[in-house]
Formats: sequence, C-alpha cells, structure tokens
Amino acid sequence: MRDLISAFSTAAREQLTAAGWRKRSGEAYTLDLGVGFLATLGLNRAVKHHPLRINPVVGVRHDALQRLIAQVHQGPHSPADATLSRPLGYLTPANSYLELKVAAVQDAMPAAQRLKDLVEQYGLPFARRYADPAGLEAALRAPGLVANPDWRRFLLTAFLFQQGRTDEARAYAADELSAGTTKDQTWVMADYRPFVERLTARLAADPA
Repeated sequence: MRDLISAFSTAAREQLTAAGWRKRSGEAYTLDLGVGFLATLGLNRAVKHHPLRINPVVGVRHDALQRLIAQVHQGPHSPADATLSRPLGYLTPANSYLELKVAAVQDAMPAAQRLKDLVEQYGLPFARRYADPAGLEAALRAPGLVANPDWRRFLLTAFLFQQGRTDEARAYAADELSAGTTKDQTWVMADYRPFVERLTARLAADPA
C-alpha cells in the first residue's frame, strides 16, 4: 500500500501544483482566489484495504476569518482549514460519493489527472461561488455547507464581528446561546460561550 500512496501523492502534487495549487501539510492544497479567499482541497485516503481509495473534499477559505478564529479559539488550526466544504462527488452531476481508486502504481497518474480535471470542472466553481462576503454569509446561514453543523455558529459569529457588524454579531450570539440552552446543547455552549467572550474582548482591545 505504501507504494500506491507514494505514487499517487507524487502524481497529485505534480498535477495540482502545475495548475497553480499550493501544497500544504499532509494531503491538503490551497489555491489563491484573490480578495482574501482560497480554494481548498483535501485528499482523504482509505488505506486499510486494497486498492487505495481517495475521497477529495473541496472548499473555500476566508483567510482573515479563519485567522481570527485561530487566534480566538483554543484548538488545532491549519492554513488549509476550509470555511465551507463539500465532498467533490456531490458537486458533480452524479451527486454521489466519489472515490478515486489506485490499484497499481501505474494507476496513480491517471487518477491524479482525473482528480485535477474534476476539481477544475466542479470544485473550483463551487469555491468561487462563495468567494465573496455576501455569498459566504448566505452559505453560513444555510445548512449543509459547514462540515460540523455545530461549528456554523462559531463561523457566523466571527464573520459578523470581522465584518464590523458588532451589534448584529452580539444579537446573533445572544440568540444562539439562548437557543442552545433550551435545546439542551450544554456541551456545545460550554465551548461557544467562552469563544464569544474571547472574541468580544479581543475586538474591543484591537478594533482593527
């Protein structure tokens, strides 16, 4: 399996970097979309059983927003963290789970070429669709585009603060905290409440 992993990783890197993608740590890539947004690509691998299977996940990253969250939230963060993401297969006309399979070393380059083509045809249009503040906000307010639904309130709260809409951010946070209590989401609120407090304190100390 190691030879398949190595062959595909090398082929994917060759194909994607030639198309302008930047290799990040692990099997993650980003592509600069301008105006503070990056397209993201993660290559999730299933390696327990032959053949090697890769499930690509495409996303868009609001860089300033993710940097703000990384400064405020106490947890692991990566420069390739996506603000929104979807498995690539669900962006294709088939709208279904997609795996690229590599059964032999000679399969690696064709699989990487197919990956690049699918990303360009279906992944990048998805990323570009939300690569502006209005499009991103609409997506954050709708279900389905944030991998962890509970994380959506963190993102939207920070987004509103980051956009300078402080009163709206405070009102949204208050509503979420109230709703979380009534829905018995104590474990989520135990993380969200201090996040809001740290975010508010940081922006009060450094409005810029």
